[in-house]
Amino acid sequence: MFVNAALEGALGLSRRMLEGVDFCSLLTEPATLQTALMGTQGRDFAALRFEAALRRPLHDPLPVHANVALTESGAEVIVELWQLEAQARQDREERLREQAQAHKELIRNLAHEIKNPLGGIRGAAQLLQMELPSPELAEYTEVIIHEADRLQALVDRLLAPHRQPHQVGDVNIHEVCERVRSLVLAEYPHGLAVLRDYDTSIPEFRGDRAQLLQALLNIVQNAAQALAERIAAGDAQITLRTRVARQVTFGRQRYRLALELHVIDNGPGVPEAIRERIFYPLVTGRDGGSGLGLTLAQTFVQQHQGLIDCESEPGRTDFRVLIPLP
Repeated sequence: MFVNAALEGALGLSRRMLEGVDFCSLLTEPATLQTALMGTQGRDFAALRFEAALRRPLHDPLPVHANVALTESGAEVIVELWQLEAQARQDREERLREQAQAHKELIRNLAHEIKNPLGGIRGAAQLLQMELPSPELAEYTEVIIHEADRLQALVDRLLAPHRQPHQVGDVNIHEVCERVRSLVLAEYPHGLAVLRDYDTSIPEFRGDRAQLLQALLNIVQNAAQALAERIAAGDAQITLRTRVARQVTFGRQRYRLALELHVIDNGPGVPEAIRERIFYPLVTGRDGGSGLGLTLAQTFVQQHQGLIDCESEPGRTDFRVLIPLP
């Protein structure tokens, strides 16, 4: 009786061609849907969900989740389909959000627990240093003070996103991109090209410019650090790409418009061992890395109701930032 634009796009057929067609014939195994329709219409169950595959002219079948249910009036049946890939992405995004929330609480509590004794340790070391009879022994108290300060700086970085108030104003994402580009090129003046691929029609939106600048800078710096060998060879490349995404779903919510900002590099890719954990705090694939850059970036973007995800393979890593637009 009716199909939406998403099914038109998936099949490559117009609504006019599809309406009135036996829908079961569009699946690779029509009998499964026929059984589901009979059971639903016979009130054997309110709804039935199963996996299926859509036939597509000139393309391979498209794997989908199918849900068959009666409408509220009970006179019609609605068949809903979700692409398996899209469903998996939604599940991954939901998991990322839940993990980020859990990590935020854990970090906040742990940081406060560390802060108090750390201050006591540093203070005691300073008092001890003043009482020492030999200046040579001060070397040991200096180590205590230095390490206490290092841990204090780490704790401050962990708490930073939760301390700073959200300063909302008009944000031009391309001005943010250009600022990050200039900062990174100043740090890596040779061997690295930062390419622009902007959709200049993207409107300004309300957000915290400083937080978004820091989030993007963390992602780009992370990419640049992963490109060390390519920079040495002189062919390292990072692309900043902006697009408007329409009718997108992330975080289990649908948005009419969203900013889609990609940071794409031609580096070795994220190590497979940490690929699923790169947004976890203190997880890093680089010697000497703090493991906080991507965690803080994800936190700042989530404070804008957005999300960062990542697709990576050797030779191409793509960090995608999604933020709802008005």
